[in-house]
Amino acid sequence: MGIQKDIERVEQHVREIEQRIERQRAVITQAKESGLPTDGPRNFVWFLKETLSLSRDQLAKLLADEFRAKDSQLRASP
Repeated sequence: MGIQKDIERVEQHVREIEQRIERQRAVITQAKESGLPTDGPRNFVWFLKETLSLSRDQLAKLLADEFRAKDSQLRASP
């Protein structure tokens, strides 16, 4: 099942990005507390959020493709 493997891969990617965002937020908090600039880490969080959004869109497309494929199989079954 190729599409299922793709779904699993993108789901894993989404989880990894979510974890990176949380780690980066901790970096921002530490930088603030230390009086260090946060522009760079904040820009990286923005980038990660954009990447997460694209990955979620891809996951939604794959899930819709999987649904359509299963629906087509059910309609073709006697």
